[in-house]
Amino acid sequence: MELLRYVLLANGLLGVVSIAYFVLLRRETFFEANRIALWLGLAAALILPLLEVPDWRPRPVRKVMQRTAQVIVPNVFPNSRIRQPEVTITFPNGRTYQMDTQAAFLAQQNQSVRFWQTSLIALYVLGALAFLIRFGLRLASLVRVISRSSHNPYGGFTLVLHENTSSPFSFFRWVVLNPAHHSADELDQILKHERVHVRCWHSLDMIGAELICIAFWFNPAAYLFRHLLHQTLEFGADQAVLAEGVDVRAYQYNLVKVSLSAGRSVFANQFSGPTLRQRIAMINRERSYPVNFWGRYMVWGALLASMALACRHIQPEDDSLSTKSRAPFPLTNATRIAAAELHKPAMPWFRQSSLLVDEVSKPLNRHPRISGLLINYPEALCLRNNHLALKTQNGEQVKVFINGQEASAQALSALTFDEVNDFLIYRKWDDVQEANKFPETYRIFISTTHKTIANDPIREKWKQFLEAAALSDNPLGVSNTFSMNKLLEATFFSNKLAFVKRTKDDHLTLYDEYKTDIEAYINGISVRPKEIESVHVREVDRLYARERSFEEWADGPNRQARFILYIQTTPKRAKRDSSYYVFSPFYTGDF
Repeated sequence: MELLRYVLLANGLLGVVSIAYFVLLRRETFFEANRIALWLGLAAALILPLLEVPDWRPRPVRKVMQRTAQVIVPNVFPNSRIRQPEVTITFPNGRTYQMDTQAAFLAQQNQSVRFWQTSLIALYVLGALAFLIRFGLRLASLVRVISRSSHNPYGGFTLVLHENTSSPFSFFRWVVLNPAHHSADELDQILKHERVHVRCWHSLDMIGAELICIAFWFNPAAYLFRHLLHQTLEFGADQAVLAEGVDVRAYQYNLVKVSLSAGRSVFANQFSGPTLRQRIAMINRERSYPVNFWGRYMVWGALLASMALACRHIQPEDDSLSTKSRAPFPLTNATRIAAAELHKPAMPWFRQSSLLVDEVSKPLNRHPRISGLLINYPEALCLRNNHLALKTQNGEQVKVFINGQEASAQALSALTFDEVNDFLIYRKWDDVQEANKFPETYRIFISTTHKTIANDPIREKWKQFLEAAALSDNPLGVSNTFSMNKLLEATFFSNKLAFVKRTKDDHLTLYDEYKTDIEAYINGISVRPKEIESVHVREVDRLYARERSFEEWADGPNRQARFILYIQTTPKRAKRDSSYYVFSPFYTGDF
């Protein structure tokens, strides 16, 4: 994903740089400045996506972008919303464990995605390798031409005389040409032109542009960048030659004459090239005014600065977790002192959950089995009619502290959620020796406030969970799967985890508590709950019963049904002939 992000951003920014230069600076006659501008743009396109900078964007802008991403990502990748029936495995010891088929489904999707990613990477590597080989062969051919020709020292470079060279060109400190093809006047202008290329090291520019085309061979903007850079170098060389006093008309005539010869090297600088018409037009163009320099180049600088949006913006370390951003009011001193007692060495406590996180409520993770920050929804707390309430199992004991003072369950139930600033819930490790000193399983520390707390998405999520915990034993969701024999057993013992019971004629029907808030499917087809009664228990091949997570069925515009039931049938079982034996002692129907 990170590689894909970089490739997309770098190629996109390269396109922005090439197109912006084509529109803004292509016709300006400040050629050396244009050359620098192109390379600065390329450097920005390649480097900025790799940088990590503090998020300087205003908070409203960040929120809008985050919300936009939350809307776009599910729509771009709709498969991430697909829900698959859950599966459970029951072992001989009677314990049942949940299998996450959604994870398996997503793993299968990820495997398909990885296949396509691998294929695309392989295609990219093959393409780049092909262009790299082509570049190497041309470079080797150029070096061979230079090495096998006669060399004559000249002012500032080495003159390479080659009989088969139809068009003169320069490559680093060598200028290759065939004197027999040019008059004395032409040779003088050619050598002056190529001397500019040699002196300014334009061959480095051409090789760099060629490497960019190899790395981004699939991006048309890379070839546009190379073309624009080549034009800029030739325009600059022409301007330098004419500044030496060469006759303009004679120079243009010689350009046209030399251009009639064929052959060129992609990464060598030539006296005549594919930009002949543009070069002649630029020679005759009036020089740009200084005001253009400050105007257009300031726009160019602003464009490069705006490309910093492609950097990875890091929010401050405590931006999303600090008291300043999430806790409107700090914990009371009494709550701090009471919770600090559990931070002493050898204490068998760890913080299971907390509404907010600040420097004071750092997790107590000294136990070797704890690592990192543990923040989970609480098991021992719920919300009934907007008032806090305890929710314990199997005789678990709970100690409650409100603003540092031990309180009763009645005092807890007197608190509304809006009065709670923060709470810390600690759970005891039963396998620690010191655990026997504490009869309680949980300690709950609550800090209250009488001030109005601003709306906070995190507090709203917590409130939804606590309300769901009062209604459900599994607010985070649970799923079960039943084969026919398991379903027979479940209906015999009135196990409501299957959502269905048996009628007198051995058909299925929903328990009353599930009828009003359920999605039902038979063989993948959505049906009304009443239609489940048409299914005979012996027709069932698999039954999947799932209670969704509270986030999905909490009140809101995207609310889904709390329960979902899948029934997969095998129609041949409905024949009820004695050839099919039901391996269950809980079936009471006829064979």
